[in-house]
Amino acid sequence: MPDYTPYPVELVTPEGFAFQGDAQMLVAPGADGLLGVLANHAPLVSLLTPGEVRITDEGGELHRFAVDEGFLQVRQNLARVLVGEAVAADRINSAEANRRLEAARAALEHAESGAEDADEYAARREVGFAEALVKTAGG
Repeated sequence: MPDYTPYPVELVTPEGFAFQGDAQMLVAPGADGLLGVLANHAPLVSLLTPGEVRITDEGGELHRFAVDEGFLQVRQNLARVLVGEAVAADRINSAEANRRLEAARAALEHAESGAEDADEYAARREVGFAEALVKTAGG
């Protein structure tokens, strides 16, 4: 295995840290594709889409999270991922994730029909995160 220099990584939600520690590598779902970050990466700010964040910690252990949309900031050798929600892969119940996706798709269909009581943006966001949960739970 290649020898990577560890650097600090934070995965932050409104509730607090989902991950905080030194890592060898971070891979996040950027708006234009996957973003890989190693130590000493150039400064960066990027939008994130719902998907899977993978963090390889300094010991080589892989940590996988389903994440909502958010931002990635790399600055002064610190990578900070700010998202609305993050769930560790080992804490995702596949059946519940699938039920959540079905409900989210139904809510989006309702919103797209022009219903005044529906928020189409929120429905699209929920579908994206629910899809991330299902994908991350699957492997």
